[in-house]
Amino acid sequence: MRRLLVYQAIWGMEALPAFDMEADMPGVLARIFDAGFDGVGVSLMRADRAEAVSKGVHEHGKSFEAVGFVRDAGDVARWIDRAQALGAHHLNLQIMTRPDRVSEAVGLLETFEAEAAKATIPVFYETHRGRLTNDALFTCRILDAMPGLKLTADLSHYPLTHEMPLPVPEADAARMTKVMRHAWAFHGRVPGSHQIQVSIKAPQHQGWVGQMRAWWREGFESWIGRSGPDAELTFMPELGPPHYALTGPDGQEFSDRWEEALMLKDMARELWAEVGEAKS
Repeated sequence: MRRLLVYQAIWGMEALPAFDMEADMPGVLARIFDAGFDGVGVSLMRADRAEAVSKGVHEHGKSFEAVGFVRDAGDVARWIDRAQALGAHHLNLQIMTRPDRVSEAVGLLETFEAEAAKATIPVFYETHRGRLTNDALFTCRILDAMPGLKLTADLSHYPLTHEMPLPVPEADAARMTKVMRHAWAFHGRVPGSHQIQVSIKAPQHQGWVGQMRAWWREGFESWIGRSGPDAELTFMPELGPPHYALTGPDGQEFSDRWEEALMLKDMARELWAEVGEAKS
């Protein structure tokens, strides 16, 4: 049976009161799992943290997403080896190289896919500002040339990159649908047209909360239609610390990231249940 696994981003735990990842990673992981998360996401860039997280995750019988930052095929091979050695559920790559032409991007990705084909775990490429997948137009042209490419869809970056208004224009909505049809994992936050991360509790942001809910539901439905009967889809709330999180003049965050991560966890499970009921 297909399953939704909801992870919490370790990066999203940084600078949170009452969480000390440097001195008490086991305690942080215990609180994450006690709160009902199925696993976590952790960057491989800090070897000590990745190793500690991997150890703790496996002790709890959970799973994790490994995150790597890559510029060439050698980086891809190295992070695949590391993710597999640590027992990751899958590897999510952010591509730091940004060619000017689609043909150059496709050529680079073909070398990445050659390494990914050797992996024993799934390898996905994240949609993200400032990366090869910086904007939806360029990304969709890549997908036209590489229809088998598998993405981690962090949809929050594209409303900001394109300054999308609400309601979302038809052309932008079509591009988002194309991205979701290639999504094999999701990262979750709510953006605005001019901010990458807004409070999901604030009344002024409910229009974007509703839009992201609709996109995530559409993405879940798309994944169900093309995945195997025993496949696992991951959704990871990824509420980053400042400067992702908005702050006041005193430097304090306007919202409670931990509370809102729990809300996103519950939202994802509600959407998954809705999709399941619609399919039944």
